[in-house]
Amino acid sequence: MKKVLVITHDFPPLGKGTVLRPLKFCKYFKNYDWEPIVLTSTPKTYFFRDMSLLKEAEDIGIKIFRTRGSSNNLLTGRKLKELPNESKRIRKRNLSRYRKQPDEHQSWIAKAVKLGKEIIESNKIEIIYTTGPSFTAFLAARELKEKFKIPLVIDYQDSWLHSPSSYFPLGFQKLRNMKMEQDVIRVTDEIITANRRIKEYLIDEYDYLKHDDINIIHHGFDPDDFAIASEGKLPEKPKMRFTFAGNFFDLVTPKYFFEGLNMALQKNPEIRGKIEVCILGGLSKENLKLIQKNNISDVVINPGYVEHIESIKYLLASDVLWFMIGKGQGQEVIAPVRLAEYFAAKKPILACVPDGAAKQLLRDYDAVRICEPDEPADIAALIFEYYELYSKRMMPIANDELVRKFNIDKLTYQLVRYFEFLRDIPPEFGIKKNKPAFENEF
Repeated sequence: MKKVLVITHDFPPLGKGTVLRPLKFCKYFKNYDWEPIVLTSTPKTYFFRDMSLLKEAEDIGIKIFRTRGSSNNLLTGRKLKELPNESKRIRKRNLSRYRKQPDEHQSWIAKAVKLGKEIIESNKIEIIYTTGPSFTAFLAARELKEKFKIPLVIDYQDSWLHSPSSYFPLGFQKLRNMKMEQDVIRVTDEIITANRRIKEYLIDEYDYLKHDDINIIHHGFDPDDFAIASEGKLPEKPKMRFTFAGNFFDLVTPKYFFEGLNMALQKNPEIRGKIEVCILGGLSKENLKLIQKNNISDVVINPGYVEHIESIKYLLASDVLWFMIGKGQGQEVIAPVRLAEYFAAKKPILACVPDGAAKQLLRDYDAVRICEPDEPADIAALIFEYYELYSKRMMPIANDELVRKFNIDKLTYQLVRYFEFLRDIPPEFGIKKNKPAFENEF
């Protein structure tokens, strides 16, 4: 079996959406005769932890190598960080990123390179695959690529320079990050992005990159997760349920939805007691205050952060899924992995989104109502519209053909095709001139 070194700072049990893409690719690599060896961090602490995802990785035999960290960490049961108000979280992150580039995990690069050398020297690694954020993984992969001359594939889950979390208060800091990104691109053999807008930014930023130099592989859902979730008992649903899965970070806020929900209840008091809104994820004190302020405490339920399969059970036990992206820096590059799982649940979606990658995908889903993210009156109207459709049993039907395209097994096969090409081309041929002539976009 051929071996691929997977370099990612974020990996289970870290409770982040960014862990799902490398985990699920690793799971399905084995279907195509590729054995993944994961190089990742020892997570010190975080707001959320999902030990079930780590167990999944271990049960399917993924080899995981972690850089050294504190003995008191998420793996050993360290207490989770308290979820702060969003403004405080952003201030703390920005302060760290003011001092460290490309982000607060800068010190991990040297550790990852050291461990990567040991892994490569003791294994016949044929491809290096790295995904970010954190883009410290890209920098570690670049050093290993240059030392061992192994083909390198970089995979952008987000934009390095244009994401909502990008922070360059001084001009030279952006220039420095551009230099780091170009140093990585210069030695990279294949560039993958999770959506079209990230690709477009790269081409706009670096005029030497052409359309054929970058391919798109969207986030995907694991059909096994949905099969497992369907086998067990689903959470009880005494009322019509709107569900949100995720965390209220950066451009994702419940403020306008809560205001819209309040308006819908005031205008249509007969629906109070007949609908509920389920929030899967942590709620900070400021968001709890928003619930009280909008007089919706009897309508909102919050199971908190739940393990991955349990979250899918909640999706399947819902009538409408609420998806939200706010307006601001980076709005156009956001199309998170949970959107693919929303599609897989085949439930109607209420999408409060601005123009960007997510809206482009949502339009083809069919079972969706879309409005601006900061218009409570429009949100209220859509809440009531869905209530009426639910009452009349006339809910819209998802586009099955679109949903099937987000199957992570199929997406892994697309990625493996690039691995095979890079592994097999003779060294005297230019890699970028001879890549497979197809575009992974639909």
